[in-house]
This record gives sequence, C-alpha cells and structure tokens, in this order.
Amino acid sequence: MKSEPASRYFRNYLLVSGSGKKVGKTYLATALIRKFSLQFPVTGLKISPHIHDDPGDAVLITHEENRFRIYREYAPHRKNSGQYLEAGASKAFFMETGDENLAEAFDYFNRCCNPENSAVICESGALGSIIRPAIHIHITDMREVRSGKNLVWQKKADLVLPARDFDTEKVLNSISLHDQGWTLSG
Repeated sequence: MKSEPASRYFRNYLLVSGSGKKVGKTYLATALIRKFSLQFPVTGLKISPHIHDDPGDAVLITHEENRFRIYREYAPHRKNSGQYLEAGASKAFFMETGDENLAEAFDYFNRCCNPENSAVICESGALGSIIRPAIHIHITDMREVRSGKNLVWQKKADLVLPARDFDTEKVLNSISLHDQGWTLSG
C-alpha cells in the first residue's frame, strides 16, 4: 500500500514506473492499452527527463523554453509513444521535462491535451512523486526489492512486479476501468 500519498489524486491515471530500461514498462503499458481501449478511450503518455534530438514524426504541441516539451503522436512506430497507438490508444503523447518542471508540464497536459479527463496510462519514473494515481505499478529488478534499493518507489506502488518476469494476464485481470476510473482488485 501507499505510505505517503501525494496530495493530488487522479482516478483516471494508471502509472507504470520501473527501476531502469528494459524491465517491461512499455510491454505492460501496451498490454493494458490493448485490453482497456476496447472499453473506453485510453490515452498513452510517456514522460522522459531527457531531451530527444529526433522526435520522429511526432508533432510538437508546446515548447515551453527550458521547461518542457509535449509531442503528440499520430502514427504508430517502434518508440514507446508510437507503440501506444499501435496497441489501440485513442491518443498518444511524449513529454520531455525535468523533475523541477514536471508539475507545470503535467498541469498543461491535463488542461490542453486531455481536457476530457479520459483514462491515461502513463509510463514515467517521476510522476508518482507529484501525484497519486488510481493505480501505480512499479516494475523492478527483484535484487532491488531484497536490498531495499528504490524503497521509496516500492512503498508508493500498489503493485511491485519483477522485471521481465511477471504474469501479464494475471496483472491485466486484477485491473478494472470504469466511468469512475481505474481500480485494482485484491
């Protein structure tokens, strides 16, 4: 369970975080989108603290100088946000921002990119530090669980999964989406 909830609760957000690259974050996010986009419009959002020199065919929605950039994807491709569209997301976005501007970028995104408050599956390592999503899934190398490394994220998460070694169907079956937002059973 969450020990120190962030002050702002977002029932329409399902957050997938992870302890590093190649742990299964995008794999799980796309599986969730594939399942739940059949029921409701689902928006995919990838948040990165790194500036990417080549955003591909993504369209720049806003560029707040030295604070954040938000791109919208319109066609599937192999990068995270493009995979969201291929999985069935009604909209997909890519946000570049550092931790110091994350709250401002997040507020802009909700106001301008998701004003209808549709369900969002967000892949981010930092978003859980400023909001409390309806569900937070953290994927980690189980050595970190045993060593206590990244304990803050493990405590904030509703569900901690082992990197690249989790039962996707079991996870999908434990999650529901309805008009009131995301819920986790059990």
